[in-house]
Amino acid sequence: MPVVAETEEKKSRFICWLGPVTDKAAFLCQLEMVRARYPDASHHCTALVIGNPGNPEVMQFDDDGEPGGSAGRPMMELLLKQGVGNVGAIVTRYFGGTKLGVGGLMRAYRGAVGVALQSAELETHVPVMTVQISCDFAGESRLRFLVSQSGGTCGEAHYSDEVLVAVTLPEDQWSQLREKLLPEGFSVHEKN
Repeated sequence: MPVVAETEEKKSRFICWLGPVTDKAAFLCQLEMVRARYPDASHHCTALVIGNPGNPEVMQFDDDGEPGGSAGRPMMELLLKQGVGNVGAIVTRYFGGTKLGVGGLMRAYRGAVGVALQSAELETHVPVMTVQISCDFAGESRLRFLVSQSGGTCGEAHYSDEVLVAVTLPEDQWSQLREKLLPEGFSVHEKN
């Protein structure tokens, strides 16, 4: 759930919108809503990290007219340092009359995102994978039991001369489950 936090630095107001984002287009729509809400603000700087923060699918920032690297980059670097992915940050600045300098801007923008992060309810992302597993009819209940023990779920079963089940489970549980399944005669069809 998005949070909004406000900080002040030498009479400049910094309002940070921080929320879950998995789609760049949706983030750009959110940016337009923030711009419409604060039309008289000096700047609307952004940072976006989509995917695993250790290896993001999308990672970008925008200084929106602030000196290069003084706003969006420190915002994004804080998100990455804190290990937060699938998140967007928009910091709106109302200029207070005192120039902060590049170092002061970096601290202020990073600080606004930091305050918002303290208020946010973060969820741990667990990477999952889906595999197809086939077995004979007698093995279906055993398969469902082993998948459940591994923290996975079984999708719909397709019946022909055997049972084919789509299994979704945490990636880190796959090798252990596979080691249990193969000796018992289950066939594994990994998706790439």
